[in-house]
Amino acid sequence: MTGGSTYNSTSVSPTDLEHNESRKASSNGQLDDVVFRRKTLDSENIAQKKSTPVVIFINATIIGLVAVTWCLSTQFSKTALNFDKKNFNAPYFMMWFNTNLMLLCFPVYVFVDKLRSRREFGEIVGETFRTFGKKKGFSVRNLFVYVTPFVVFWVGANYPYVRALLLITPSVATSISACNAAFVYILAIILLGDKINIFKIFSVVLAIGGVVVISLDNEMRIEWLGILFAFISAFMAAVYKVSFKRIIGNASLGDVSLFMTCLGFLNLTINWVPALILALTGVETLHFAYAPWGPMIGAALLSMAFNFTINFGIALLNPLVVSVGMLCGIPLNTVIDILFRGLEATPLFIIGTCLIILSFLLIIIPYDKLNLNGNITSCSKNDKTSATVCEKL
Repeated sequence: MTGGSTYNSTSVSPTDLEHNESRKASSNGQLDDVVFRRKTLDSENIAQKKSTPVVIFINATIIGLVAVTWCLSTQFSKTALNFDKKNFNAPYFMMWFNTNLMLLCFPVYVFVDKLRSRREFGEIVGETFRTFGKKKGFSVRNLFVYVTPFVVFWVGANYPYVRALLLITPSVATSISACNAAFVYILAIILLGDKINIFKIFSVVLAIGGVVVISLDNEMRIEWLGILFAFISAFMAAVYKVSFKRIIGNASLGDVSLFMTCLGFLNLTINWVPALILALTGVETLHFAYAPWGPMIGAALLSMAFNFTINFGIALLNPLVVSVGMLCGIPLNTVIDILFRGLEATPLFIIGTCLIILSFLLIIIPYDKLNLNGNITSCSKNDKTSATVCEKL
């Protein structure tokens, strides 16, 4: 599933969070107790505490879990949708069912934080509630103000993805979903004022080119509608993530966990209405006696595990580790489709997938840390800094 479960989670890197809170502290003259705790707990990096072999093992474990949970949740969803199309053809209901398990995100966070910090449950919950919604505090009003728009974005990202699985294989769907990173970058330039980087612009071109190449592969008999649904899903997932950054701002692991639980709550209490309407009008076929509960529950649990993994992975390690895990999910889905779904990996499919993977790599590379500056800037002979940058370009 996509949305909050995709490559750059709705949380931010520990470094960004620390810098953001440090600026607030310097302007206020003192550091809030909650901010201080988050700097010492949520923003701590495991690499600073563990030996190199342990860090390598933890990174490999997170990468493996992200790849496996994302891959298998997609495969289970595909199996559920193909189980008995005459009696069960309800992608919206399945999306609603899967999202309900997001209710468990915050309880799991509280339990883990309890084990880690050995504090009281009430203290952990109260701390997170006070900082909900840009530190305006948790309330019924703020729940609807801050979370309701994201239910719409979540549906826009996940419903087309499930619909796409009715028409195309999981390997094609996940390959196209990787375009999400490129869309995030474009929207970040427009809405967040990010700098234009020629390397990342090139990655956007590669992502679009990869989708076009895959869609032109007549040998795989790929349906254009399935490609379109997967493309819309990737774009809406980007809208979800960039909107979260713009509206909610920098969020700690606790903030994200509470937010996902609130999202699951609103989905449970409100989002059943469209599912019911689609079933009553015959748009979707839903006979509970024939519903493939096994694959559906499996997909829901794996989707929940995927969200847990990316949120904890970003908070405790680095967003890059999670991104690599997502990248590994693409060939894993392809292998499963070849072995169990009779997929024939044609040259065009391989080329298109490679273009999208290359696009993804160009997006996640930390150019600033590698001293590679691809930002587009004006050159001035009187400005030594600009001249140096232009020389690098």
